[in-house]
Amino acid sequence: MARVLGALAAVLLCAACGQVELKTADEMPTIVPTTGPESTSATPTGPCQVEEHVPKPAPPQPPGPSSGVNPDVAPHNAENNGWKQRKPLNARGVQTGRDTVARIRPLLEQVCASGDFSVDGTRKALTGYDAYVVRDHPDQAFVGYSITVSNGPSERVTCVLGDLAPGLVRIFLDGTTGEGSCYEPRSH
Repeated sequence: MARVLGALAAVLLCAACGQVELKTADEMPTIVPTTGPESTSATPTGPCQVEEHVPKPAPPQPPGPSSGVNPDVAPHNAENNGWKQRKPLNARGVQTGRDTVARIRPLLEQVCASGDFSVDGTRKALTGYDAYVVRDHPDQAFVGYSITVSNGPSERVTCVLGDLAPGLVRIFLDGTTGEGSCYEPRSH
């Protein structure tokens, strides 16, 4: 879930810079906690709102000389934190992600409308996709998911990430981590 929260922070930062198109609801619904650590369902309170966070494609970057300016940071800071930096998506990666979102959005809306926020229920809905579904804490009223989408043998992978909570489905498109995966392990 840390990955989803990190992605949300990055999306909000990028939105402030005008680099992300946001499609959000007028109001964020209140997330209602479950009644106990084993509970994975909630009473539907109406239609689920859907937020899609899709970045603009990154322009191709030709290799060039560095600026020669080194910020005042600890030695090896870039290497130590490289895994945190998501790789940008090109136009094909963004389009592949949009196509995947169009196919999974109705599935996620059905899960949300049913009130079943279990890992197994969400994983079953996403059968056929390379999906990783997680609930970091048993008492959470939401699940997070990460879908890895291949863009071809020589193209970067597109990551479709997000979470489901009572009344809300969130979907983010992003590139892979510095380690080359879509899912960011909790160990970091």
